[in-house]
Amino acid sequence: MKYILSILLFFLLVAPLAAQNDQDQVIFKAMQDEMQRNKEQLMLPGMQPPYYISYTLGRSRQFQVRASLGGIVNFTETPWSSRGAVQMFLGNDDNNNDFAYSCVAAQLPMPAEPDYAGMRRNYWMGSDMMYKWSLQAANMKESYLKANPRTPEEVNLKDRQKVEPVTKIEEAKNAYTIDRAALEKTANELSAIFKDYKDIYNSSVNISGADIEIYKMTTDGVVLKQPMRYTNLYATAYVVTEDGVRIDDTYSVIVDRPEDLPSLDELKKGVKAFADNLIKLKNAPVITEYYGGPVLFEGGASSSVLTSNLLRRGALYAYRKPASDRMQPIKTLDDRLDMKIIDTRLTVKNYSSLEKYNGVTLLGAYDIDADGIVPPKEITLVENGIFKAMLNGTVPTLHAPQSTGSSRFTLSSMDGTYTLAPGTIHIKADKGTKPEKMKAALIKAAKEEGLKYAYIVRGLAGKASRIYRVDLKDGSETQVRFGDVSGFTLPNLKRMLNISNKENVSNYLSNGEVLSSIIYPSSILVENIEINKSDVKKDKEQVLTFPLQK
Repeated sequence: MKYILSILLFFLLVAPLAAQNDQDQVIFKAMQDEMQRNKEQLMLPGMQPPYYISYTLGRSRQFQVRASLGGIVNFTETPWSSRGAVQMFLGNDDNNNDFAYSCVAAQLPMPAEPDYAGMRRNYWMGSDMMYKWSLQAANMKESYLKANPRTPEEVNLKDRQKVEPVTKIEEAKNAYTIDRAALEKTANELSAIFKDYKDIYNSSVNISGADIEIYKMTTDGVVLKQPMRYTNLYATAYVVTEDGVRIDDTYSVIVDRPEDLPSLDELKKGVKAFADNLIKLKNAPVITEYYGGPVLFEGGASSSVLTSNLLRRGALYAYRKPASDRMQPIKTLDDRLDMKIIDTRLTVKNYSSLEKYNGVTLLGAYDIDADGIVPPKEITLVENGIFKAMLNGTVPTLHAPQSTGSSRFTLSSMDGTYTLAPGTIHIKADKGTKPEKMKAALIKAAKEEGLKYAYIVRGLAGKASRIYRVDLKDGSETQVRFGDVSGFTLPNLKRMLNISNKENVSNYLSNGEVLSSIIYPSSILVENIEINKSDVKKDKEQVLTFPLQK
């Protein structure tokens, strides 16, 4: 009977792969053969064998072009390269050697082009490495739990949720074209804009990106191929104020492919606005006194306030306390489930496979997660201000015992490692206010508190924060600089003064690692915000005059 089951499993794994291209077949065949060998033979005398093995392979090609003042500084384009990883567990899903409850894997070099023998050799080396490490990890975890017994509730928690067999081979929908001439032209023309700004230093325009394919196979019967790609255009520069303080800032656009970048005219408008804002910031008066009262956060600042509270690591995500003294637990909000955490007009949802919203392509869309779990299309995390659910992977926690399919492959490693991250987060306001009435609501709230003026914040970026002082009499605005904005914590978001009914949509890298998207109110009015004068340090004067200033 065991022999028959083995044959059936072999054909279940091989059959879906037979129709794939030659490259896919080589990769999956090498994974499958080495995995089967290790599952049957990888065991030291008197030691337990692995019950779970995962092999991943990341293939990527990357490019970067950098231009400054209308000239190309460098262009690099790498050919396809590969890296792999091995993850392994001993014991069983009820109790395994995973003390970190995160993706711990052995990183492996891999042949640039799929090579059966080379890949098997490296997976063999990685498996041997992970097996020996796993034996040590099992002993460490056992010792820790003897000294730190679990609570009765924790004892009943499995260490890992079993994943049902699934095969999902995804191909990129469109070609990822690296057109050197077109990219250099774009970077050149955008960087040339800074020639007209003699007070802007070290300006550059960079366009970079990566075309990535992730392959994964596990002993649970998960077989995945998933494309990932991104293109990031960003301009950087700095100015120096009259009193010698340097202010750095960045303008950024992230899309799927180079072909998806906005038109050159649109990008020029964005870069010029960025340069103009830097000059305005350089010449803006300095904040000299303390302010405490209502503040209107608009655009990027509204997104920053909401994401720093709701999408920071450990906020709406479920994390298990590590079974080790060597790791600090991640503080989550699980003790506030079924409690109010934000304004009752706000509902927060996570979409997985939603590809567009209001005409904007959502880079956070995905159909299956890194564990092989198909996520629900929609999950309500916060309903009318009440915390209802957390995003989780296959490590059960007391308040999130089942995976929500939220394990996402990271871009930074490019070898199949993963972390918890959202797809598209939608922070939706019920009975919001028209955006044109938000400023009037700010002025009204400030007058009621007997204040001399109020503030609008349109960008939170340290010294480059875009802060505007509002005259309560005529509503005129004066840009100011060097203000420390504080107080926009969850307690202050429980009862906001006003929320815009207009929505903004943007793509971003969650924790700098995972392609994600966010839909959020274009502005929020929050009370009890403090703005203090920043303690800024002067930079040393430059020895030579900047060439554009001659």
